[in-house]
Amino acid sequence: MTVTDIGVYVHFPWCLKKCPYCDFLSVAAERPALPHAAYANSVIAELERRASTLGDVRLVSVFFGGGTPSLWEPAELGRVLARIRQLVPHAADEVEVTVECNPTSFDVARGQALQAVGVNRVSIGVQGLNADRLQFLGRLHDVDSGLAAVRDAIESGMPRVSADFIFGVSGQTAGAAAREAQIMSELGTTHLSAYALTIEPGTQFGALARKGKLPLLEENAVADSFLAVEETLERAGFEHYEVSNYARHGARSRHNVGYWVGRSYLGLGCGAWGTLNEAQGRYRYRNTPSPERYLAAASLFAEADLSQVSPLIANYELIPPETALAERIMLGLRLAEGLDLERSAAELGTELWTPERARARDRLVQQGKLEISGSQVSIPKSRWLLADGIIASLM
Repeated sequence: MTVTDIGVYVHFPWCLKKCPYCDFLSVAAERPALPHAAYANSVIAELERRASTLGDVRLVSVFFGGGTPSLWEPAELGRVLARIRQLVPHAADEVEVTVECNPTSFDVARGQALQAVGVNRVSIGVQGLNADRLQFLGRLHDVDSGLAAVRDAIESGMPRVSADFIFGVSGQTAGAAAREAQIMSELGTTHLSAYALTIEPGTQFGALARKGKLPLLEENAVADSFLAVEETLERAGFEHYEVSNYARHGARSRHNVGYWVGRSYLGLGCGAWGTLNEAQGRYRYRNTPSPERYLAAASLFAEADLSQVSPLIANYELIPPETALAERIMLGLRLAEGLDLERSAAELGTELWTPERARARDRLVQQGKLEISGSQVSIPKSRWLLADGIIASLM
């Protein structure tokens, strides 16, 4: 029987403050109110129920996201990680274990405590190196503490350190974005994520934008910043391997690459999404987004029907092969090397080059927006600014 590679995503839903641009599930809470052990108990109960459905799998990566998982006591996070390693015993030689961290809840001691329980990678949410812009983004930390958190991660001996930053914010020039990228590249990080500010509908920024009350940068200026950041980081020795991600040699985010290539992943925790394969086919689910309900679920998971929407399961859907292929196109074409679409279609049991898609392919190739080498399909880097439209044409 074929062994399937999987990743595990664990969602920690609490933050000290909800950022106005964030559309991930996060709930503001005071530090003393965080239910460290109780939440670990519920995640482990869910894991024990779901592990029995996984079949023959090999663990490649574990990612603790949020929210702010660096607020979680490392001992409790470690208890969850240890149980994952027990219940998914087949594993890659080195499983990548990442924790997302905010500067307000990270220092050298926290980095060492996370390593002690098996974490080997952190992703620090720096987001900006300008005081006014950090205030606009609703961040609780200042410029110095953002930089200090990255330095602390490296000083703690963390094997791999990534940092996130946002560009394309109103008032920011391409030169300023490039300078921030340069500073970030010199800190000793092995990976950087550079995101253009995106206005999501269900956020505070989304509500302000609908009313015309949010200052926004023009698209051309955002594009100039994208190109300036790319040029700066590539000159600094980072590979631009995905539209928003840069890595030094061998330091790509293995967990996120799993999403982009269509790898199955087990989602655990309040509001977590997961996508897995079972006898009935590929399916996607989402856990309840209510922290109170999830915390009360520790004793309920053992008997839960995981294929039914219930107080524990907010969404459950089988993914038809054509939909799965469209998702593979949407995510895989964000990678510099693209993906083997013919192999993907064969794996999923669906037709790749339908007449409509073949016409779109030929038009895009003629326009220089798509490259095909054998069965490998990719978007040239020079056209990455148009990636969303190109992908939509193929989907």
